[in-house]
Amino acid sequence: MARGPRTPTGRALAAFGLVALSAWVVFIVIELATVPEPGAPTVDALAIQAASSLTQGDAEALQALLVDDAPADYAEELLAGLPATEGDLEAAVRDSGRGDVIVVRGPAGSDSCLAWQVVPEDDRYLLGVIPPVDGC
Repeated sequence: MARGPRTPTGRALAAFGLVALSAWVVFIVIELATVPEPGAPTVDALAIQAASSLTQGDAEALQALLVDDAPADYAEELLAGLPATEGDLEAAVRDSGRGDVIVVRGPAGSDSCLAWQVVPEDDRYLLGVIPPVDGC
C-alpha cells in the first residue's frame, strides 16, 4: 500500500513529538540524578543531620533521613509535638548492644530527648521510626 506524500503539517507534528519525547526523557534523567539519596553516608553524619533538622524545624530534611516505610507525615507530626527549646539540639551515637542508636537531647536544662535506632541500608544509614528500648 502506497503512502501519500507527507504534508508540512505532518512533518512539523512529528518533529514536535520527537522534541517533546526527548525533553521528557532528559527531564526524567536530570530528576533521577539530582534527587538526594535518603539517609546519610555515616552514622555520625546521620546524627548531625538529625539534630540540625530538629533544631531548624525542617520536616522535609528530617523525613529524608527516615526509613522508607516511615509514615509520610512522621517528621511533621514529630516537630509539631516537640517543645520549643533555646539553642541547638545535641546528638550522640551510642551502641545499644543491638546496633547503633542516635540520641538527640535539648540544650542543658531541657528535658527533651529523642532516640532512633540506626538502620543500615546499602551504603547509607537511616533513622528507624520504632524507638529503641534503651534510648533516652
